[in-house]
Order: sequence, then C-alpha cells, then structure tokens
Amino acid sequence: MTSLNAAPAEPALTAIPFWRRLMFTFPASYAFLSLGVGTQPILHLEGLPVVRQLADVVSRAVFQVPVPPIPQPTGSGDTAFDWAWTLCLLLLAVAAGLVWAERQRSAPTAVQRVALRTFLRAVLIWWLTMYGLSKFAFSQFGLIGSWQLAGTYGESSPMGLLWRFMAASPGYQLVAGVAEVLPALLLLHRRTVTAGALVAAITMTNVFALNLFYDVPVKLFSGHLLLAALLLLALDARRLRAAFTGGAVAAAPWAPRPVWRRVLPWLLTALITVHVGLSFRTGLQTLREDREFTQSISAPLKSRGFNLIQEKPFNR
Repeated sequence: MTSLNAAPAEPALTAIPFWRRLMFTFPASYAFLSLGVGTQPILHLEGLPVVRQLADVVSRAVFQVPVPPIPQPTGSGDTAFDWAWTLCLLLLAVAAGLVWAERQRSAPTAVQRVALRTFLRAVLIWWLTMYGLSKFAFSQFGLIGSWQLAGTYGESSPMGLLWRFMAASPGYQLVAGVAEVLPALLLLHRRTVTAGALVAAITMTNVFALNLFYDVPVKLFSGHLLLAALLLLALDARRLRAAFTGGAVAAAPWAPRPVWRRVLPWLLTALITVHVGLSFRTGLQTLREDREFTQSISAPLKSRGFNLIQEKPFNR
C-alpha cells in the first residue's frame, strides 16, 4: 500500500511516431524562418552577399535562371530573389524539422507550443493592424480619380483593375479595414485567440485570392500570413473538432500570470483603438477634401458616375 500523502509521480514522456513529431517540427521551423527572415521579415538578411549567392545557386539549379541584380527596391515581394530565397528557407525548414523530430522523441512540450503560438500571434497582430490602419486612412488604395475612370478595362493591368475597384468604394475599404483590425484585437487576448485566428484565416484567404488572381506582387507574403493563421488554428485542432462534434476536451490548466501579462493586451487594445480613430479621422478628412474638389471641377466621371458623350440622344 502507498501513503495517502505521497506526491503523485510525474507522467513519463511517451514516444510518438516520427511522422506525428514531424507534423509539428516542420511547420514550426518553416513558420519561424519564413516569417522571421523571409519576405517582409522581422530580420532583414536579403542584403547580405551570402544570402543572395545562396538564392542564386538555388535559382540556377531549380529554375535554370540566375537571380537578377536589383539596383533599388521595387516594392514587389514576388521577385525572382524572393521565390528563390523562399525555396531556400523551405529546404532549410525540411532539414531542421527532420533533425528536430529525430532528436525529440516525445510530443511538443508546452513551452514549444506557447513559443510558436506567441510568435504567430505577434506577427499577425502587427501586419493585420498595419494594413487595416492604411485602409481606414485610405492610404493603401487611395480614392479614385477621373483619370482612372476615363481609362478602359483593356488599359488596366489586373492589379490596376483591383486598385481601381477598391479605390472606387471608400465604404468597402472601411469594411476591409475592420476585417483586418478585428482579428488583430481578438488575437491580443488569450480567451479569444481561436476566434481571432478564424477571422484572420477568412480575411487572409480573401486577400491571398485577390493577390493571386489579380497578380498583385505580394502573393508570398499574404500566403505566409494565411499560413500563420492556419497554424494557430491547427494548434487548437482538438478543441475546434470538439466544438463542431459536441465532444469534450480537458480544460487548460490554470496558472497565475504576472500583472504585466494581464495588463499588456488591454494597453495594446487601447493603443490600436486610438490609432484606428486617428486613421479614420484622417480618412474622413481626405474623403471630404476629395468631395469638395470634385464639386469645384468639371469632372463628370467623378460627379455623375458616367462619361457624358452626347447631350441629346439620337432619337430626339
């Protein structure tokens, strides 16, 4: 018999199949690399000679073309260098994931899952907030002008057509801004992370589809943000499955948190909310000035919504 006061033994770490370990180690490795040093990264390594040389070697081996030199920034995130560098990071993530899965015979630890979750949340919060604020201020697409309306569809590139129909509707730009800022606010708080990841995945699916099918040169970056939202959902796969099937999942163990961890999300929420208000105020001022300018000039495309070709119809 054992003593009633004896402390329970800690559960031993049980080995899990290699493929299941790889399902965590490879996506985690790729997420840290692609979002950390990939396109629009946290650490900018693209200027290092060794990085460009490595991307050039991979591009010559896979795509049969060298990476062209870029004398100055182009604003594109889908250059030949970006694709070659992303392929380098993908191969590196495969190697890192295999080594990690081989060395760690147990399931991912709580610290590893929290580190990945925190990193993905921080990246999504930052970029969703930045792009959302630009839409409230009408600084990403702007407001449509008569010179844009006077052009034909055939004179517009796919990206130009996308920019025109977004610029033509300030209201839709505001809705798009809400669709990006809302998940960022939800991701700030521990209780609403899953809801924020769901909204972010829906928003980024639409953004990625627009970039892909209208040939906007940020396909890689928007695809990686979509991947970040999907990985966040994958970390809560058991709870999501239980929510849809009516099953039960054990509650997360409670642990006291420092005061700063409880206060910081609300401070950031207030800060983002204030910035949304300031951006919206700037956007309204821009919209008011555009309306006043339209009334002061003879621009039928702006004021009446159509191009007046002939005053009197042919049948009169």
